[in-house]
Amino acid sequence: MDSVTLGIVIPVFGSTESVARLIRQIHTVFSSVCTYHIYLVDDGNPEKIASWLRKHCDFPEITLIRLKRNYGQQNAVLCGIRHAGNCRYIATMDDDLQHSPNTLFTLYQTILKGFDIVYAVPRADSGMHLPFRAKHSPLRILGSQMRDLLFRILLKLPSHIKVSSFRIMTRELAREISGEAAGFFYLSAAVFSRPRKAMTCYYPATPRPYGRSGYTLKKLAALYWNIICFYGPAASLFLSPKRRSSVLYEESTIMILGGSNCQLHAIKRARKNGHRVILADYTDHPPGADYAHVHDRISTFDIDGCTKTARREHADAVMTMGTDQPVYTAACVSHRLGLPSFLTPEKALAVTNKKIMKQILAKHKIPTAPWMLIDGHTAASDLDFLAPPLVIKPLDSQGQRGIFKCSQAAELLSCLPETLSFSKSSQALAEQFYPSDEITVSGWVSQGHLTILTVSDRLLYPDPVHIGICIGHRFPSVHMNRFPEIERLSQQVADAFQLTEGPFYLQLLIGEEGIRVNELACRIGGAFEDVVIPYLTGFDILEAVIDLSFGKSVSLNLSPDFRADNIHRCAAVQLTFCHPGVIASCTPIEQLKLLPFLLDCGYNYHPGQEIPPAYNATARFGHGVITGTPGTIAAYIRQFYEAFQVLSPTGESLVNRLYPEK
Repeated sequence: MDSVTLGIVIPVFGSTESVARLIRQIHTVFSSVCTYHIYLVDDGNPEKIASWLRKHCDFPEITLIRLKRNYGQQNAVLCGIRHAGNCRYIATMDDDLQHSPNTLFTLYQTILKGFDIVYAVPRADSGMHLPFRAKHSPLRILGSQMRDLLFRILLKLPSHIKVSSFRIMTRELAREISGEAAGFFYLSAAVFSRPRKAMTCYYPATPRPYGRSGYTLKKLAALYWNIICFYGPAASLFLSPKRRSSVLYEESTIMILGGSNCQLHAIKRARKNGHRVILADYTDHPPGADYAHVHDRISTFDIDGCTKTARREHADAVMTMGTDQPVYTAACVSHRLGLPSFLTPEKALAVTNKKIMKQILAKHKIPTAPWMLIDGHTAASDLDFLAPPLVIKPLDSQGQRGIFKCSQAAELLSCLPETLSFSKSSQALAEQFYPSDEITVSGWVSQGHLTILTVSDRLLYPDPVHIGICIGHRFPSVHMNRFPEIERLSQQVADAFQLTEGPFYLQLLIGEEGIRVNELACRIGGAFEDVVIPYLTGFDILEAVIDLSFGKSVSLNLSPDFRADNIHRCAAVQLTFCHPGVIASCTPIEQLKLLPFLLDCGYNYHPGQEIPPAYNATARFGHGVITGTPGTIAAYIRQFYEAFQVLSPTGESLVNRLYPEK
């Protein structure tokens, strides 16, 4: 939201038609004025209204935030301004059409003159007819006067300033008051706890088209008592410095493990869906940190640390995508905290630890390359039953770290110390290399039944030693003629691991001796399958994983005759690599996104950084997701690489074009 000028926070309770009209009016007024984003805060509405909001307010310029119960207007506003914290200006208005977007435009013009906050207050016309004037009851008028009097006594509110729930403030002020909020919260009291440059604008009062005021004498008395207690001279007696501000409201909070480009879409989607996002990533400035509400610098492998963070932040769900080992962390944290999870810790360990994975595959007679476990006591002669060349892998690592192809057993054992340096285990996996093509099966398991969504060719970096580094996915696979066999074997794997719900990601090897299972994962793939699968199938797999992480049921929403081998679209995921060197310049992302066939793109490195040799997936420069048809996809890939440039300080191209299109 960094590029958004105006964030508009609207608490919603009991409203539907007025909200729809208000959104249309805002668009009419502001679409040509500035960039804007609307934050609708569902303040614990009944499910009927909540469902209506989800269905009718699903637009890119709207974030719908669902609170677990009704917390009241002030806390709903607080929640909204925290979500809108990166917008340059933040406005708050009611949902019943008493606050006009035309008046909001006046507020916007006024705050541009340098104010911290600007209020809009109705000026009633003494000549208006009685039925309307009656709606502003003596109790309501008295309540406003009492509030203003309290503010003038307790907070030294200037006499020319009147406050209301219709206002606009700067980003800096919004961040200040939301960050300091604790215990009882009243926004205008928090604003004037210190001097501000404020202004009040007046607008003609109009009848309330929808709803009615919820003020009662009892509620007003409680409100003013709290203002005195929490914002008066004795406030320190009621506030504890240890009291966390998040207790002021409750919204669904999700902890996402990993903040790289592989998880960035999940973080953005969770935030767009109105969830509070807690990011666990040990790096200082991962891409996802700009979109998460909280970034805890902790390893996604650290189960105890992630559990502590999830408990502290009151997480309702934990998830990851695009990477293996955090799948186990997510399952363990969810189990410890009693949160929903589509994998038990035991199943999560089985799909992330190659030792257990191989044992289960062997037990169910599912074909794999011949293998054995090795450690520091293994002799070269122990590997005689494996025909060279051989492959060594860590049992519990990711990103192709510590994987080597070796010509003989002695060479493999010499690689053991480096391989174990990427693992928590004292053992490693030794396999017989199987000459083959690699394919990836992505699917969804529902009630134990696997539906294959895509089958793609997994293209590999052509290094004779550091093998398995993926440089791209090509859909459809050239092996689609073997789809029935692929489908049967994939279901056997799902059955062997007793998978019942959730994402399915299987790497298969297709060679002269048949199809062999390489490894299994229960996550969205790291080659941006969250982008490709919706394009090819219409199934939003990322939304499904987020919902499942919260314990919600997921509908596959595919036609009954859907088959992954009968899709007439093409996609090519280019995981871009460069030759080692320092980056002087590269094509701006915004320029690449102008290519009409490019569905998504991103960079992992930036000018001034040095690209290392491609020993594992961490050397990947970026990605581009290209779509087309069988007749156009090759030309589109060529156009992508013509537009994509990475230059060294001497002007040489660093782009390593590994698989020219045919």
